[in-house]
Amino acid sequence: MKQLNDEQIDLLYNYLSRHFSDDEIEELVTNYPLTGTNGLRKMLGEIDIEYFCKAYIHDQFKLDFGDYAQEILSTLKNGIESNAKENLAVVAPRSHGKSTISSLAIPAWAAVYQRKSYILFISANGDISANFLTKIQRMLESPEVIEDFGIQRDKKRTWNADGLETIHGVWVACSGWQSGLRGLNKNTRPDLIILDDLEDKKVMESESLQKKLEGAFRDEISRLGFYKTDMFYIGTLLSQNSLLARVMNEPSWKTLFYQCVKSFPKNEHLWDEWRSIYRNLENPNRMDDAYSFYCENKEAMLDGVEVLWEGRFPENEVKYKGAYYNIMLEREKSGEAAFWKEDQNQPTSSENYILKSLQTFETLPRLDEMEVVLGVDPSMGKTSKADYSALCVLAKHKQTTRKYVIDGQLHKVPPNELIKMIIDLCKKYPSITTIGFESVLFQEYIADDLRQKLKEEEMYHVLVKNVKPRTNKHARIMNLEPFVTRGEILFNRDCVSFNKQVEDYHYGAKNDDAPDVLQLSYELVEGIKKPKKIYNKPVGW
Repeated sequence: MKQLNDEQIDLLYNYLSRHFSDDEIEELVTNYPLTGTNGLRKMLGEIDIEYFCKAYIHDQFKLDFGDYAQEILSTLKNGIESNAKENLAVVAPRSHGKSTISSLAIPAWAAVYQRKSYILFISANGDISANFLTKIQRMLESPEVIEDFGIQRDKKRTWNADGLETIHGVWVACSGWQSGLRGLNKNTRPDLIILDDLEDKKVMESESLQKKLEGAFRDEISRLGFYKTDMFYIGTLLSQNSLLARVMNEPSWKTLFYQCVKSFPKNEHLWDEWRSIYRNLENPNRMDDAYSFYCENKEAMLDGVEVLWEGRFPENEVKYKGAYYNIMLEREKSGEAAFWKEDQNQPTSSENYILKSLQTFETLPRLDEMEVVLGVDPSMGKTSKADYSALCVLAKHKQTTRKYVIDGQLHKVPPNELIKMIIDLCKKYPSITTIGFESVLFQEYIADDLRQKLKEEEMYHVLVKNVKPRTNKHARIMNLEPFVTRGEILFNRDCVSFNKQVEDYHYGAKNDDAPDVLQLSYELVEGIKKPKKIYNKPVGW
């Protein structure tokens, strides 16, 4: 029998003390071995699933559990142990271990203790679910499990990337929801179904996939089990109209709901000052200066703050200390829309304005210090119902990488007049080297005419690049939000109509040409590659 090391013994005694008195622990240690089929490790893992995770899946559960994680584990475990059918939704932030808990710890515990006979977990796609199945397989083949529970793998039984059957006849299978679900019933129906993050980015950007998911959930997934089947739905609230949002409000479902930040600072004024320091792209030491400001005002800046998981950012593994401070760093990086959606489970309504905080520039760097592009989203003509033709001259400062909307225009003009306006802009801003031209159907012909006109004007240095949108327009525009909010994209206050259309943008907005061409220009200027440096060969080569 393998001996436990000091760390494992301390772990065992720590969790034993949560359930037994000192005298009871002494009696247990005297009468039972620490490991093996009748060992204390196995017995304690059955009654305390948190200890089970630490003892048998320690590579996935290295950090301390937050209170919320303990609640999720105990609630799902109690659901499995009850005789009644349980429908439980767990809505938790990203990067808080909810999938590891629900799709690894829970099915692994239910399998080795034989609490369920057929465990099925379904994710957004087969690759994600297969990844968790691989982790379960690895855990079932670990030395600790073999020592305490015996060999789980039987060569005569299924054990592959789609499913496994333990030596005791417990099935664990996985699937993506877009795969065929009707054939997943084995000799019996699943008695535990775990749904993990069914809605990924691809689904949320496609109305047709959202409808397909709704149909799969109502017509197939919900009918896979029987009257005693427990169903756990784990995810993050990506939209107010998402499937998870509807499920958690249905009377047949219980819900555990969590937010990354439980309460915010009482006074945000100091954090506003911190943001101005952190966002100052002209200051190469801005990140350290911002942290110094935080350290000097830490007490006041954290007054009223409470986060969901203090242990999420181990102090020996991060440069800047403090859970809330690191959350604020991620908030700056990802933007407000992502923060409220991914961390707070409060997704911005599709009706809300997402680019409403435009910042303008007072002075403009020299054009020779910037990469300059022109984005063009052409329209057909000047009828009142036609879309605007949108033009955006966007410059990227080479040193700070800040972007400047030097000129933004909206016009309802025929193609020949639009081409003349483009030529005029190229003459006005000779630093323009690339024109990004949104090209769908007839627009490609306008682009060809533009190339010909540039040749006639002998503007050979200007490249016309056809751009064909490949993703959902709203999703593309949403990606601009963090850069606009942080002031990494600055606007020309004189471009009133262009700026107002950007500010007024929301899902389903009547006019979206300005934010659309801004996104096109942003991708264009970010795609410009730096020229390779040419080094002279040393003398004698």
